[in-house]
Amino acid sequence: MLIIIDSYHRIRYHSFVNIFLIFIIYEINIQKRGIFMETIIDVALNMLRPHMTVSLGGGSNVTKLACRIAETRNLPLTICTPSELTELKCQELGLTVKTLSQIGKLDLAFDGCDSVDYQLNLLKSGGGIHTSEKIYAQTAVNYIILAPAAKVTPLLNHHIPLTLEVITAAIPQVLQFTTRLGLRAVQRSGGGIASWARTPDGNQLIDCYAASWQNINELQTQLSQFNGVVSTSYFHQLASAIITDLGDKTSLITKGELA
Repeated sequence: MLIIIDSYHRIRYHSFVNIFLIFIIYEINIQKRGIFMETIIDVALNMLRPHMTVSLGGGSNVTKLACRIAETRNLPLTICTPSELTELKCQELGLTVKTLSQIGKLDLAFDGCDSVDYQLNLLKSGGGIHTSEKIYAQTAVNYIILAPAAKVTPLLNHHIPLTLEVITAAIPQVLQFTTRLGLRAVQRSGGGIASWARTPDGNQLIDCYAASWQNINELQTQLSQFNGVVSTSYFHQLASAIITDLGDKTSLITKGELA
């Protein structure tokens, strides 16, 4: 029996094989990323001991950690959070959430970030609650950041803005001042509503962009001292360690290990 496959069908066959292989590689990469992220959560979970006081910040990775805590037996914790969304999620999971004033001291505070450099300085801009997060961070004995490898770079990612929390009356003056500093500043609008974004304390947000964050320490000092600026989203030397999957290995990295 003679089977003849013409060039047209041969080309179609090879195209199908190539598409199939691309799909398999894509699925493997997706699964690897999922495994890495779950491993980051595992490392964080293994740091917890019964009766610890713990803060859970904002972001999807912290939400995953909250879910794992809720699933873990014999791990009684006292939990608080600077995030209203995290508080709601914890309540949905059956976890009791207290206020920071009720706890006083935190053994551990877990949080996410938008960017982290090799000195463990952070930009935490997306959530807009950086003022509260800094208060919780400085209250904790150890402030631990859950950071996928893509967010860990030698210098902070300049595509991530330096966000300012500003009282409403000072918005025009702060915008003018950021322009004088050579920054491109944009007042943040509220998602889904025709209004400006506001923090839990009723203040507004200004996102500042630069070609590089190499001089961010100087900018941070100048902006923080300007009247009307409550705080910035730059966390200088506040993180005790990060949990990340750099180099295909998930580990806890402390200050000085990446420099």
